[in-house]
Amino acid sequence: MKKLNVALINNVQYCKFPNGINNIKDFIEFLNGNYHSFVELEFLIEEGCVAPFYIEEDLKTEKQYWNPSNIRLVKEAEASILRRWEYEEKLKKVIAEKCVHCVNYSEDACEQDFKSHIEHIDLNGECYGYEKKK
Repeated sequence: MKKLNVALINNVQYCKFPNGINNIKDFIEFLNGNYHSFVELEFLIEEGCVAPFYIEEDLKTEKQYWNPSNIRLVKEAEASILRRWEYEEKLKKVIAEKCVHCVNYSEDACEQDFKSHIEHIDLNGECYGYEKKK
């Protein structure tokens, strides 16, 4: 597993630091220095995974142009980049420990196909669709 220091924009999108910038303080200075113009930012794409965890073999980025005056929150974060087998192994553990206690869990479908979870639950067990069985 690799760790990558990134900026978390608006608590939603993980952004690589631009070239020459290695920390959040320098990133903020960069944004403030370009406040009324568009800046090129490179975002990690959340596809076939749930951030802040990404699959190395499928890792994609997308360049976008943002006006810093429209960013309401920036904070330093860490993205984890795992090999596919590592990601799947950790996901299976999360399913076994958490998903089985969810009202949306179906043993027939879920045990045979963990991939139905891959875009819904992160490797820390965070899932917006989770509802505990009674």
